[in-house]
Amino acid sequence: MLLAGRFETHRRLGAGGLAEVFAATDRATGADVAVKLLHAHLAPDPAASERFRRELAIARSLEHPGIVRVFDLHEHHGRPAISMELLHGRTLHERLLLEGPLPPEEARRIAREICCALRAAHHQGVVHRDLKPQNVFLTAAGTVKVLDFGLARTAGQARLTAQDAVAGTPGYIAPEVLAGEAGDARADLYALGAVWFEMLNGRRWSDSGPPPLEGRDAEVIQRALESDPERRFLDAGQLLRGLGGSLVPPPLPAAPPLSAGEYDVLVHEVVRPRAPLRSIGRVLQQLGTRATLEWKWRLLGAGQAVLVSGASRKTAELAAAVCAEQGLPATVRPVARRPWSEEWLARHGAWVLALTCGLAVAALCAILHWSFAWAAAGVVGGYAFSWGLRPPASQAPLSGLPAHASSLLRLADGVARRAGVLRVRRPAFSALAQDAEDAARSARAAGEDDGLAQRLLELASTLDDALAQETGEKGRAA
Repeated sequence: MLLAGRFETHRRLGAGGLAEVFAATDRATGADVAVKLLHAHLAPDPAASERFRRELAIARSLEHPGIVRVFDLHEHHGRPAISMELLHGRTLHERLLLEGPLPPEEARRIAREICCALRAAHHQGVVHRDLKPQNVFLTAAGTVKVLDFGLARTAGQARLTAQDAVAGTPGYIAPEVLAGEAGDARADLYALGAVWFEMLNGRRWSDSGPPPLEGRDAEVIQRALESDPERRFLDAGQLLRGLGGSLVPPPLPAAPPLSAGEYDVLVHEVVRPRAPLRSIGRVLQQLGTRATLEWKWRLLGAGQAVLVSGASRKTAELAAAVCAEQGLPATVRPVARRPWSEEWLARHGAWVLALTCGLAVAALCAILHWSFAWAAAGVVGGYAFSWGLRPPASQAPLSGLPAHASSLLRLADGVARRAGVLRVRRPAFSALAQDAEDAARSARAAGEDDGLAQRLLELASTLDDALAQETGEKGRAA
C-alpha cells in the first residue's frame, strides 16, 4: 500500500485507539520510516486531527535521544499521517507481558532513561500526560524511547476539549488530574513511579491491594507515587538524583488542598491546665493557617468555635481528620444549620452583655442606694461574660476559601513559604528569595495560567537545595 503518495508500506506495526502504525520506505529519500495514520472513522473529527498536529508540533520541538523523532505531517485520502523514526525492538508493555517483572537494576536503568527524556520535555514546558508502558519503547540496541505526545500540552496551551483535562490511561493518571486539574510536570513523575512499580512487580500500581514496596528503590517510588503533588519530587532532576542514590531534600510541610463549599467545622477545646491551646496550635500548623489571640481565647471561653467556615465536604472532612489526629474533638455541620443568631451574637454580644449588666447593676444601685460606680464594674463583668460566646464564623482561621483547590496556587504558596524561610535563615540568598516571591505573586495574579508551573517547580527545587545546604553546613559545624 502506498500512503500519501510516497510511503511504501511493508507491514503493520500496531494500532491504538487513535491511529495505526506502518513500517514503510520513503520513496522520496529511500529511508525506512514509521508512518502513523489516523483511523478512517476518526478522520472527520476535528479534535482527533488537531491532536495529530499537536503531536507533530510538540515532538519536533523536542531534541533528545530518549524521545522518538518525528519528521512531517502528510495526508492520505483525507486522513492525516505522521512520518517518524522507525524503531526496532518492542514496547515495555510487550516485554512485561512476555517476561514478567524486570530485575531491579534493569528497571532502574529504564526509569532513569525515561526520566531524562521527561526532564528534557519539561524544560521546554511540555507535559506528556500519557506516560505508560505502551508508550515506552525498548530498542534492539538497548536504548529507551518515549513515544506518543498526542496528549501532551505545552505550558499555557489550551485544552482540546473539556474531557481533555482528564485524558490519559487509568492506573497512570495522577490524582490531581483525575480531580480536574490540568496537571504539571509532577503528574508525569507520578506516571513514571507507576511504570517503575509495574516493572518491578509485573502489575499496575492501581490494582487492588498493591504489595508493599521493598528494596533500595522503595523510598523513591513511594515519593513519586504520593497522592499529594506537594509531597512528590518537584521535578525530574530531583527524581534523577533519587535514582542515582543521592540525597534529595524532603518536602516541606504543606497545607492540604482546601476549597469552598457548604460546610463548617466546629472544634471543641477542652481546657488543659498545662497547655490549653497546644492541640489547636498543631492543627492550625497542619492546615497552614493562623488564628488571632482573640479567637483562641474566645475558643477557651466558649468551649467551641468555627475552625473552617464555608468549606467543601471533602475539605471539612479533611480538617476534621486533622483535628482527630491531634486529639481535638471536631464536628462537621452544614452551613444551613448554622443558627442565624450565632454570627450576630458573636459580633455584637460583647456590648449587649456589657450594657445589659451595667444597666442591671445601676438599677440595683438605685434601689439599694449604692454608689453608681458599681455600674462600671457591671459593664466590665458583662464584657467578661461575652467571652463565653463563640467567635464569629466569618473570622474563622479558615474562611473565604477558593472556589476549588488549585494545585498551581498551592505550588505558588509553597514557593512563597520556602522563600520566606530562606530569607530568614540565609540572608545571602535574599535575591533568590525575592525572585521566588515575585514568581509566586505572578502565579496568584494569573489564576489558572499553568504556564508558570514549570518555573515555579524549578524555583521550589532550587530553594529546597539552598535550605538543605544550610542544614548540611550546620551538621558539619557541629
